[in-house]
Amino acid sequence: MKLWEFLSRESDVPLSRVMAIAAVSGLANALLLAVVNQGAHTVSSGETTQLFILFGVVISLYIVTQRYILRVASIEVERIIAKLRVSLSQKIRQADLGPLELLGRSRIYASMQTETLTISQSTAPMIIACQGSILIVFSMLYMLILSRVAFFLTVAIVGLGVLVHFKSRNELIAEMHRSTAKENEFFDVLTDLLEGFKEMKLNQARGRDLFAELTQIAEDVAETKTKTGVRYADYYIFTQVLFYLLIGAMVFVLPGLSAVYSDQVTQLTAAILFIIGPITGVVGAFPVFRLAEHSIENIARLEAELDQARVGNNDTYAGNGEPPPVMKTIELNTVRFSYTDRDDHPLFTVGPLDLTLNQGEVLLIVGGNGSGKSTLLKLLTSLYYPSSGEIRVNGLDARTIGYRTYRELFSAIFADYHLFERLYGVSGVDDKRVVELLRLMGLERKTTWLDGRFANQELSTGQRKRLALIISLLEDKQIYVFDEWAADQDPSFRKFFYETLLPEMKRRGKTVVAATHDERYFHVGDRVLKLEAGRFIDDSGPTEIGTR
Repeated sequence: MKLWEFLSRESDVPLSRVMAIAAVSGLANALLLAVVNQGAHTVSSGETTQLFILFGVVISLYIVTQRYILRVASIEVERIIAKLRVSLSQKIRQADLGPLELLGRSRIYASMQTETLTISQSTAPMIIACQGSILIVFSMLYMLILSRVAFFLTVAIVGLGVLVHFKSRNELIAEMHRSTAKENEFFDVLTDLLEGFKEMKLNQARGRDLFAELTQIAEDVAETKTKTGVRYADYYIFTQVLFYLLIGAMVFVLPGLSAVYSDQVTQLTAAILFIIGPITGVVGAFPVFRLAEHSIENIARLEAELDQARVGNNDTYAGNGEPPPVMKTIELNTVRFSYTDRDDHPLFTVGPLDLTLNQGEVLLIVGGNGSGKSTLLKLLTSLYYPSSGEIRVNGLDARTIGYRTYRELFSAIFADYHLFERLYGVSGVDDKRVVELLRLMGLERKTTWLDGRFANQELSTGQRKRLALIISLLEDKQIYVFDEWAADQDPSFRKFFYETLLPEMKRRGKTVVAATHDERYFHVGDRVLKLEAGRFIDDSGPTEIGTR
């Protein structure tokens, strides 16, 4: 069983010990039945003192073992889930950007949340099912002692119920999966409604069509869940009737099949009532186990793919944390990169590219949408690895110093940048410097610097980019990479960026690489390179160039 193997591997507490105590708890539960039945049998004689003491001992044993099991299960499973989430997060942290993009966020979120929750919720049913199994075994042995005919009659009826249960349960689970799939469709359309609200309001026909689809899916969800509910109700009624039939068989059929006393009938009926719950728990736990094992398989598959996403031999997090070298030049020698689909078929290729970046220069990269500017910046910063060619720093292959160390040269604001809630990775921040930068970027009335974070990030797109620029400047790296930073700025801040900030950074010895469409500011760059279809060209024709 994959669930058992998984828990055995990850738990600090031996599962054999937990199961042994669960067996003791199940045995104590079964002994309670025997003690109660025996007490009821001897109550008329008044000799119940010893049985009462035994009852107290057995119930105390049950309480102690049950409390231990549930506490350990609760503590261990949450510790395992926390360990699993940290492990996955570490693998994500060490993964490479390209393969991680192919994996997709939704799958990672599902493993982090839904799959781990399924595993967590399966642990308690597994332990309770083990206890129930022990209780059922001892209770059935007790019934065998009372009456062999009753024992085999119970086995036959319960066996029939289990067969029907598995058939009905599988059909019920299939209905639940269909219902879940329909609900996912509903939330996909609901996301379109919320995220595409502006576009919908501007086009009434689009709004009507979207709402019609949403309505149809909602009706389909209701129909599917209704079928599931009806099937579950029928299944529930069947199982309850089955147990009533079993009790009826003990009372009305058994006396005709075997010579039994009324006391035996009473004791057998009590035994059946006693095991109804455990049988239901044991049988009902199997689908939970299947779902948990499916989740474990999904997580294992994700872990394997995350491991494969670490393709950079020199890109590890186990180094000695050496600072990067003082950059004099960075060279891209016939660098090529190809986007591929999940089957590794090339979709778009950038390169071959030849480029030399010198310390303290401002390099502008221009080109239309889809020309490869963002890909070039990710290659330059080694977020993407070249499919062929090499990147050299001061004449040394970037792989020699290690990609992790190489990346420490850069601070970047990409088009899909992310603002962190805290200023991670930047120590010794001068509060006065932060206040000065907020004033410089016109944000002093929009947000404040408080306890290592910016108090408000609910800003416009342009304001958020200016806040990202403040954070980038505080990092104080050697090379700054900007991907269309000025695109969302008003004319005054656009001019400030090109004619004030970039020259100031150049005077401070910083190297700047900026992708841009702002032709009126091309004069700011020491060089301007144009990309088209993934290659450098000059403006006079398709001739490939490395510099201009």
